[in-house]
Amino acid sequence: MTGLMVKTTAAALVVVALALFVTTDLAGRLAGPNAPARTEATASAVDIPAASPASGTSERLTKARNGHFVAEARINGVAMRMLVDTGASLVVLNEDDAARAGIRPFPSDYKHRLSTANGVTLGARSTLREVRLGSIVVRDVDAVILKREALATGGLLGMSFLSRLGGFETTADIMVLKP
Repeated sequence: MTGLMVKTTAAALVVVALALFVTTDLAGRLAGPNAPARTEATASAVDIPAASPASGTSERLTKARNGHFVAEARINGVAMRMLVDTGASLVVLNEDDAARAGIRPFPSDYKHRLSTANGVTLGARSTLREVRLGSIVVRDVDAVILKREALATGGLLGMSFLSRLGGFETTADIMVLKP
């Protein structure tokens, strides 16, 4: 009887933990651009002041020959070439670029299942201290780090950055990002 109670209690705890994670993640997605930043790298939940909106002046990107908008961004002060991807929920870095920006997840941090264009992979959630694109600056940006084999090319500037802007518009060959 005791063994059954332990198994039932353990299963219930797993369900509660999963429900808390899903609820917290969903609440974070629905809260919008001024929601408190959070990080999965910390062991306990900590209230962090609301992230500030983007600052700076509008930036213009010209479409590259491959048909994509590519940005020269600075992540935590480190220059990186990134593809602007409105289909990516988060800013995405490979582990090499993350390490250059001072982010080094532990192997156990790669626990979040992600569906990508290349299939399902595991990523480590993080918060970028600062993402700078020209004069536009956004602080405390949610991101995910992927293993180098899952993202061999440069990073993706996803919606966790773009949604914090005042807006963005595209024409045939120009994307304008507004703080």
